[in-house]
Amino acid sequence: MKIETTGRHFREAYRGIMKNSWMSFAAMGTVAVTLLIFGVFLIFAFNINYLTKELDKQLAVRASLQDGTPAAKQVEILNKLKQNPLVKTADLVPKDKGLEEMKKSWGDANFIEGLKSGDQNPLPDIIRLEPKDPKKVKQLEAEAKKISGIVAADSGGGVTQTLLGFSGVVRNVILIFGLALSVLAAFLISNTIKLTIIARRKEIEVMRLVGASNWFIRWPFFIEGAFIGITGAILPIGILLILYQAFYNTINSGAAYTVIQMMPVTSLGSYLAVSTFILGAIIGIFGSVLSVRKFLKI
Repeated sequence: MKIETTGRHFREAYRGIMKNSWMSFAAMGTVAVTLLIFGVFLIFAFNINYLTKELDKQLAVRASLQDGTPAAKQVEILNKLKQNPLVKTADLVPKDKGLEEMKKSWGDANFIEGLKSGDQNPLPDIIRLEPKDPKKVKQLEAEAKKISGIVAADSGGGVTQTLLGFSGVVRNVILIFGLALSVLAAFLISNTIKLTIIARRKEIEVMRLVGASNWFIRWPFFIEGAFIGITGAILPIGILLILYQAFYNTINSGAAYTVIQMMPVTSLGSYLAVSTFILGAIIGIFGSVLSVRKFLKI
């Protein structure tokens, strides 16, 4: 597309949209619904990826020491674990400190209010192990259990695997539904472009006779499709960001924040906007290509 003809192509694309305003509006609406579905998929995918990375950072093996283990024995076990090549850091967490950490995490939860330090503290002394490689956390967990004086070792790594498995199913369902709507949106855009081609068939014939290139004739239709797709993306982006902000604030203001960590709105917003606009443009251009190849015989 030459610079000197760019303005002309955009004017022709605008004229085509206005001539078939109802069809264009219907196509934009379908694109908006499609991208709303895709937006939910993207938000879900972005947050699962974010949460998985955060869980990997926090992944640690909690090795519970046998109740009544002498301090000297605790230090001996700690030093032995520090020598393990799988261990990045190892810290001894006495039961009183563990209780304080729990209170900070869960706030004023009723089941914690009754817990006290000393003999009434039900928590064990633990050694918290951070693995060098999060993928080998289960191996580290198994090796910690073999050490005398350690009665249990748990990493909670199964939670991450369960989360990933569940998220994979949900993502696939949303993706399939979104793809089906994308085909419908592209079909509607294709029909809109077809009407423009039919309305301008005489003008197109004249352009052919005077030697206009094929791309000179095609460009306005591609721009028209892209414009419909991109315009259809504006509404779902706004709706998704408003709803996500409200949900994000709700999660962050409650106790659920200690369990569910969501991707910050500032980070997600730019990814979502760019991805949605690109998807809208792709759907629009794809619809244009379908129509041009079928109805514009040049």
